Amino acid sequence: MLVESVLLALCGGALGLMLSVGLLRTLVKLVPVDLPRLSQVSLDSNVLVFAMILSLITGLFFGVLPALRISQIDPSSASRDSGRTATAGRSQHRMQNSLVVLQTAIGLVLLVASGLLIHTFVRVLQVDPGFDRHNVLTAYINPPDNRYNNAQHVQFYEQLLHRIQAIPGVKSASAITPVPLSGHSMTISFDIEGHPLPQGERNTTRVFIALPGLFQTLRISIVRGREFQDSDQASSTPVVVVSESFARKYFPDVDPVGLHINPGLSDGTVKEGPREIVGIVGDVKAGRLTEEVTPTYYVPYSQAVIMSPKLIVRTEVDPVSITAPLRAEVAAMDKDLPVYDVKTLDDVLSRAVARPRFQAILLSVFGTMALLLSAVGLYGLLSYLVVQRTLEIGLRIALGEQRTSVLRMILHRGLTLAAIGVAIGLAASLVLTRIISGLLFGVKPFDPWTFVLVSGIPLVVAFIASAIPAYRAATLEPVKTLREQYLPGFQNSLCESSAGPWLITNSTCIIRF
Repeated sequence: MLVESVLLALCGGALGLMLSVGLLRTLVKLVPVDLPRLSQVSLDSNVLVFAMILSLITGLFFGVLPALRISQIDPSSASRDSGRTATAGRSQHRMQNSLVVLQTAIGLVLLVASGLLIHTFVRVLQVDPGFDRHNVLTAYINPPDNRYNNAQHVQFYEQLLHRIQAIPGVKSASAITPVPLSGHSMTISFDIEGHPLPQGERNTTRVFIALPGLFQTLRISIVRGREFQDSDQASSTPVVVVSESFARKYFPDVDPVGLHINPGLSDGTVKEGPREIVGIVGDVKAGRLTEEVTPTYYVPYSQAVIMSPKLIVRTEVDPVSITAPLRAEVAAMDKDLPVYDVKTLDDVLSRAVARPRFQAILLSVFGTMALLLSAVGLYGLLSYLVVQRTLEIGLRIALGEQRTSVLRMILHRGLTLAAIGVAIGLAASLVLTRIISGLLFGVKPFDPWTFVLVSGIPLVVAFIASAIPAYRAATLEPVKTLREQYLPGFQNSLCESSAGPWLITNSTCIIRF
């Protein structure tokens, strides 16, 4: 028994390693890019040795226990408690039942957790980022400072945007830094004109640097005032556009359009000083979709040349299809200037939701594996039960018991064990799901719909796992069963009467050998 158990465990470990080789690349693609040491994830020698040692320990542990148990059985009690013509002992049944119930309970806990995280992922996808991400291409260029001064930077971007807008299929184009939901952010302190604050107490919030046409390109609503224009240059009045949450927080009782704020921002050409608020725009999710919107203000690139913005291009066609024309336009202006980090805004959003998606997938995989283990355990238990009770089932059918009754008996056994495991798993989930409450968004740790829907999955799997051995038991042929497995030389167990065929074990029936 020990050799058999170890061999099976090692074969299982080897099969798991082969599956891991094929699944590792897929899994790594779903991992958030900010996971530390992501590039080092691989199946190295340490992983291989660990997996095989764990398989060996598993085989030894689960092989020793039944071997020791069998070695301690008293022969007289064994013949009385079990045998080929009797069912297994009560203690053995209790152990088998307990393992199936435990597997089902653990599987349900993992399924409930994965259900909550999947619900969270769906809620995250339903969050309005405040802009239209569809059909938008982003690309990064970085004109070097040793060849472009501030004025040349502004002139280069303005001319490039006009050339890009002339590309067939392009609706509008602009540029911004940082890109919302890209994982990058920039915060700069400010105070309100007429209400100066000490340097250490100034308000600090997110700031974007943008070129004209940004709000039209991203389809960010303009609530009041105007957006940036080509006339907003370094020599003109410094301006700023604020978000609705900015206006509500810092100007709760007045219309801020026409008033001034003093950002701590200077590019060497436009000095730090008051900037006129010329417009109010809708809020956008700047950092993460799960975060609350934060007060934000926008500064025109022509008046804050402090870093290169990223191109934002809205198209009427597939955004990826304009990548080559975009590169050609940049090369026409500067052949030494590379275009890189080209992706769609849909890709940016996909990366923004990578963490909740990965958490949901990871727990779903664990939950599915646990569910399959419980299904295999239940199937094995019921199949073993049918083998043990073959003689009993054959006699029941021969004595006139309906086959549907036998079918119900086996199904009842499997579904009862599954129901007990589900009940225990639900009770455990009510406690353990609070641990992942910090990972949830828009979903409570006790979400009734998730609990109800998920709890039905183990019952369906249990029914399928129970149906095969139940059907096999219900279709047993009693004559064949008795003749082939239990009474060699037996020819017929059926006695004819007006009531039909029947079997009896005393001398009133002639059994022919």
